[in-house]
Amino acid sequence: MRKGAFFAALIAGLLLASGCGPKSITVGSRPFPAARPVFHDASGRTLEALPAAEETIRVVFLEFPWCPACADVWRAVRTAAKPFPQGTVRVYRVLFDRETILSSAGRREVSPLRPAPLPEGDGPEDPDVLKITTLTAIPDVFHKEFRVSQGPVLLLLDANGTVEKRWIGFSAGMSRELSAEIRNRSPVLSPRPPGM
Repeated sequence: MRKGAFFAALIAGLLLASGCGPKSITVGSRPFPAARPVFHDASGRTLEALPAAEETIRVVFLEFPWCPACADVWRAVRTAAKPFPQGTVRVYRVLFDRETILSSAGRREVSPLRPAPLPEGDGPEDPDVLKITTLTAIPDVFHKEFRVSQGPVLLLLDANGTVEKRWIGFSAGMSRELSAEIRNRSPVLSPRPPGM
């Protein structure tokens, strides 16, 4: 009888401990708003939720300064959104302004060794520019709130903010998959013919 009570207490303790740690951002989860502010916007204001957007499709891109594949993900997002009318896709670009460096002195958090590149074609001369909202993750708080161990991470959200699709890393088919997801979620929209 004592063994059963001990195991029950142990399982309850493990469940309680796991419920108090960072949450994984998985398909079906609704990460934002978070329990506490996890972002800074361009003005420095702290936010626990993504700013409101008019666009039909919302994509969250967790971009890390040490991430060589992030440029490939940007190209995939831009290619996927290009056939659709401007204003269809909103990208929330979440930058991490700290990275971990290992040295003889140990592990420490530092500013990025290289700045995060801007997305290709992100300028006034580009008529097909994506609508991009850039946010900066609050390093310690974001990691305490969410478990993100690999990058880059691309999330497709539904209208309620639930994660409908998640990509980790980059794959050659990402652009095609994202384009299909945009088309499926925008039945009233038809892609523009090439060259328009």
